Amino acid sequence: MNPITTALLGLSVADAIGVPVEFQSRDELDKNPVTDIRGYGTYNQPPGYFSDDSSLAFGLAESLATGKFDLVDQAKRLINYKEHGYWTPEHQIFDIGMTTQQSIDKLSSLLRDGREAELPTLHESARESDNGNGALMRIFPLYAYLRDKPVTEWIAPIWQHSALTHGHIRSACCCFLYLRFCAHLIHKETKEKALEFARRELLDFLVVANLPIEELDALATLIKADFSTLARTQVQGSGYVVECLEAALWCLFNAEDYRDTVLKAVNLGRDTDTTACVAGAPAALLYGVESIPANWLAALARREDIIELGNRLAGVYKV
Repeated sequence: MNPITTALLGLSVADAIGVPVEFQSRDELDKNPVTDIRGYGTYNQPPGYFSDDSSLAFGLAESLATGKFDLVDQAKRLINYKEHGYWTPEHQIFDIGMTTQQSIDKLSSLLRDGREAELPTLHESARESDNGNGALMRIFPLYAYLRDKPVTEWIAPIWQHSALTHGHIRSACCCFLYLRFCAHLIHKETKEKALEFARRELLDFLVVANLPIEELDALATLIKADFSTLARTQVQGSGYVVECLEAALWCLFNAEDYRDTVLKAVNLGRDTDTTACVAGAPAALLYGVESIPANWLAALARREDIIELGNRLAGVYKV
């Protein structure tokens, strides 16, 4: 199976494992840990139903499958999700982040007023509060568009897409590190080497960008930490983009297969579906689609649609 389809299945299955226990605390999950696929719970959804994390990733994949990087089209698909349940399990929304919701309303206003030209510059008005994990969770499909481009050309489209909802440079840096990490996994590097190379590439960008010291401080753990020795108490499954990526990497570096990676992510608590989603794509790339438990994959909502979308996107960019 091609890596695009593998990753889309990996992120959406993981998302679905986390959905029933979203917002539960770590203490609650330590007492009743998730050990297999569940249903209902937080949102009363059947087993295998994915959240906005996957839906918005699929919307980006659909846009890129047109063969273009088109911010207007990407914005329209975000709007379509909020207004019509686009790419949800049953064309009905049951979960959407507050920042994402507010940002999509702003996109609707811009397009309604004929101000599409402002889309590429949304990051210029970003605030530090625009650092939720809503861009990170959906960013993987952008790999298909970027894969053959020089690394120095990756940050601009990543930041432009991220800024449709989360425009701060910190969010863009996390998305960049994550995508480069996935790229190196696709090229069959070990997870240790993949992170080493991605960190080096992020540092190259940071030197050129000359970011304020507080940004370097915020990214310090992502850049320096040995996630294989970091204690579980030092990571948080939160909605903050930096902590979300730290938690996903911690899970990847403290597990030896897809199943254990995802369960570790979910059982960190709080933003369970997104932590799992962010860990799920690289875990599937690392261990293969065959590593996804068969009963999890069988239960996944719209599984055949996801496979068709992944194959179509991979075909457009010859991945």
